[in-house]
Amino acid sequence: MKPSRLDALRAALAKAEFRLEATQDLARVGDWEIERHSGRMRWSRELFRLFERAEALGVPDINEALSYYGPDSLERTRDLFWQAIDTAKRCSLEQEVVLPSGQVRHHVTVIVPVADEHGRVFRLYGTVQDITERRRMEAERLEYLARLEKLSAHLVEIEERERRELASALHDRASPNLAALQILFSSLADALPAATRVQLAPVLEDASALLADTTAGIREICTNLRPATLDYAGLVPALREYVAQFRARTGLDVTIEAAPGHDARSLSRAAQTLCFRLVQEALTNCAKHARAGTVRIDLGTSDDRIHLQIADDGVGFDLSRLGKAGSTPGLGLITMRERVELAGGRFALHTHPGDGTVIEIRLPAERPLPESKP
Repeated sequence: MKPSRLDALRAALAKAEFRLEATQDLARVGDWEIERHSGRMRWSRELFRLFERAEALGVPDINEALSYYGPDSLERTRDLFWQAIDTAKRCSLEQEVVLPSGQVRHHVTVIVPVADEHGRVFRLYGTVQDITERRRMEAERLEYLARLEKLSAHLVEIEERERRELASALHDRASPNLAALQILFSSLADALPAATRVQLAPVLEDASALLADTTAGIREICTNLRPATLDYAGLVPALREYVAQFRARTGLDVTIEAAPGHDARSLSRAAQTLCFRLVQEALTNCAKHARAGTVRIDLGTSDDRIHLQIADDGVGFDLSRLGKAGSTPGLGLITMRERVELAGGRFALHTHPGDGTVIEIRLPAERPLPESKP
């Protein structure tokens, strides 16, 4: 005897219900319905499991269902129910749920209002998903990022301290020794007989030039490592000193403009150091890749922000290629962006082939802590 059409429909419905329950079980998503006027509710089997409620107890009424939520979630859930009814628009919220076992879980509920032909909401349909594990993983991710940020800042601090110590050692030992050698060499040259001095003139000139070049090279290395000017005079004088050396070394026409009334010395040492390193990296990139004739650096501060812009008239590049294999420039700009974002700032890069490059940076204007009074 062939099964009737009704039996086939029942079998198909049972199969669909089975698949729905299996899907909800895998996704830990339950669903419910509530009639607005009667208050009657329907819960799926997965919803009973999510709330640790025995199916033998039946579907709770609305007040009992709301008792699962913590105080803050309870108020927001009530407000959202009425919002869905009043606006007939879908809405969602996260909730803190206190289960009968005492365990605290986190759910996300989506409420879908069902309206009649006149637009009046007569039923609410909703889904509930347990996101406790997702919240835990997100909290762990944020904690990891915070630790990574702290570690990165510590590594930058260590790097700057080592740079400062190395620059100080070079400046305090190598530079005086070279100056003493230059004086000693001049004295020895003057002590030579005139005929010998004339005979050795080319060698003496080469040796003197070599000493001068070595002295200038060490001075440049010290400035690149950590200019002493940055520590005793502040950011703007240190930048002017570095720009002067950079201009002499590369031939680029670099200008630096500080806003009227700007006093970078009021910034913390970390903020001044970061600005100096950003300018240093930008100019290095410009010298390597931009083929520019002029570079302009603008520096200013507001009450809580540092504004830094570096613009060149070079060849520019395709921004979509930044960071891809074989593209130039790349790593330097990416490092700049990461350092700015690590400090809580914003980094913007504007460029196009043939149109030069503009780097705009906004940083929090950290102020030095006031010295404690004795």
